[in-house]
Amino acid sequence: MGLRSGSREMHQKEHTGTSGLYMGNHRSGSSSNLVSSLMKAWRISSVGSPSPPRQHIPPLDTSFSNDGNFEAISRQHTGAARKSTSSPLRYTSPGFSTNGNNVSRGESPRPSKSHGSRHHSSGNGSRKNVKYFKDLDEDWSAVIDDYNMPIPVMANGGVASPATPKATRSSSITTTPSNSTTGLASANATFSYPQLPHLQKSLSSELRSQLEQENERDAQELNSIMQRIAKFDAILKNKHIINQNELRQISWNGIPKPHRSVVWKLLIGYLPANSKRQQPLLKRKRKEYCDGLAHIFSDQHSRDVPTWHQIEIDVPRTNPHIPLYQFKSVQTSLQRILYLWAIRHPTSGYVQGINDLVTPFFQTFLTEYLPQAQIDDVEKLDPMTYMGQDQLKDVEADTFWCLTKLLEQITDNYIHGQPGILKQVKNLGQLVKRIDRDLYEHFQKENVQFIQFSFRWMNCLLMREFHMSAVIRMWDTYLSETSLDTATSSSLSSDLVPPHTPTEQMKATFQTPTKDFASPSSTSGIGGDEIARIRQSSLNEFHVFVCAAFLIKWSDQLMEMDFQEIITFLQNPPTKNWKDSDIEMLLSEAYIWQSLYKDATSHWQ
Repeated sequence: MGLRSGSREMHQKEHTGTSGLYMGNHRSGSSSNLVSSLMKAWRISSVGSPSPPRQHIPPLDTSFSNDGNFEAISRQHTGAARKSTSSPLRYTSPGFSTNGNNVSRGESPRPSKSHGSRHHSSGNGSRKNVKYFKDLDEDWSAVIDDYNMPIPVMANGGVASPATPKATRSSSITTTPSNSTTGLASANATFSYPQLPHLQKSLSSELRSQLEQENERDAQELNSIMQRIAKFDAILKNKHIINQNELRQISWNGIPKPHRSVVWKLLIGYLPANSKRQQPLLKRKRKEYCDGLAHIFSDQHSRDVPTWHQIEIDVPRTNPHIPLYQFKSVQTSLQRILYLWAIRHPTSGYVQGINDLVTPFFQTFLTEYLPQAQIDDVEKLDPMTYMGQDQLKDVEADTFWCLTKLLEQITDNYIHGQPGILKQVKNLGQLVKRIDRDLYEHFQKENVQFIQFSFRWMNCLLMREFHMSAVIRMWDTYLSETSLDTATSSSLSSDLVPPHTPTEQMKATFQTPTKDFASPSSTSGIGGDEIARIRQSSLNEFHVFVCAAFLIKWSDQLMEMDFQEIITFLQNPPTKNWKDSDIEMLLSEAYIWQSLYKDATSHWQ
């Protein structure tokens, strides 16, 4: 140890003397001598001569070599205490001390091949190679002693500045290259780079949970749709007699799009439950419709000009926001359907509002001729682009007969004076009075009459308050309610009065037969009032509860409005973005009110 410390002191004095001599010359020399000495030093270093000591380095001349780079030359000193910091051109790891007997982190103890000249180490006399890397951008050159040094990478996305990594001083680091390499590797292994693991985990977990919830929700919806399709397939396919009661029950909660056309025809009573009779009946009904068109548009029939003129006015204004009803072929079809219905029903004739009721049937029956992938595009496509004229006539026929079945249930809404609608408006007021008395009294205070906003609700079955897709979903439930009356009405004559063949020849009398030829309203075990109650349409009744639930939904907003604001709001309610789930919630609320007040006859007085 004494010998080593002595050699270090001699070496340090030698460098000190050389540096002092150099400084003296530097102070006494002129600027021209300084430039000459610097140029000479650069030439000597370029041809391999030892470079002067690095205790003090004068300002470098930024002259460039032929390849556009200037060479930065440094010499490593091991075993000597350095008073000056490392050269700015030398790579130095942050946070590592250069004093003492330890080797600087920025200087690699590993020997490397020299780019220019070979330098002699002044510590232990060993030779060390320095590897030079030229920058291709021609702006700077540097000496990278340890090119295996890991570059700190921020793992937090640049949110916070990284802290200076701390290096541990290891006693195993010596001037021996092999030992230095081992110590450097162990020191690098102790680096800890700044991270935000908790923040990253929380963000990634939230995003992952959202994606998982969305995927799970989509999977549940798809699974629910597949289950409903399987239930309808089990009822409709490979069955000689379709169970209509079971079909009504599952249709109340919505019908899958591929089955909706056929199920509507069954629910409304257009198609029979016997599957073998369906095709012959369709063929006969469609032919009857075509024969009716041929008759009313022939020369043998004098056209009802006022009715035809009113239909021509109303049809172009039907659903103006849907492209389907702007095609000429569709408008022509609707005109034929409505005019034929008006001619065949002279008691009521054509009334504004019936043109709205025909559109759900027509649009739904068009989907039979579209692939399942294009069912949602039915509102955008011209029917003549995917079907022929004969197929369009079949759609018209099915629409005509289903419209006829529907209007049979609500005939009172369209006869002279429209007594059915007036009764529904009165029932709506009485129902709201009992469900939400504050809203009813607010309407009385503002002089708001129910007829002023609810007449259109009853006349068009809320079709102008919702988008067509929401209306079709609502009609799944409406037709489930209607079908019960249709089936009951059509079966009264056969179920209540079964056919009877007399066994004895009856004597001629002037009395009305009471047994063998009993009328449905006389005997057979059911009174006339009960039959009238059975025949009374449940569609009108349920629709009143739907309107009540729809009105009470906006109760809080309506309580803060005056007369003009109330009327304006109810004529244009904010239901543009309603989905099937919103319609289902409305129908569920209406069902609850119906369950509470349906049998309370005093509420309808």
